[in-house]
Amino acid sequence: MGEKLLRYYKFVAEEKGIGGKLELAKKTKIPSSLAALQPDSKENVAMFIQAVKEITGKTLSLDQ
Repeated sequence: MGEKLLRYYKFVAEEKGIGGKLELAKKTKIPSSLAALQPDSKENVAMFIQAVKEITGKTLSLDQ
């Protein structure tokens, strides 16, 4: 559970630092501390992909 979501957090942190992580938490309503407990459902992954794109300007898909 939450492996992909944590990887999105890691990517955003590498690209934008702590501010990016805070923005990702705000946009997804799933803080990094709870991301590991959330399912990597299609809905959650889609929400994170969109938020990452808005924050970093990059499209990141971990299904590849």
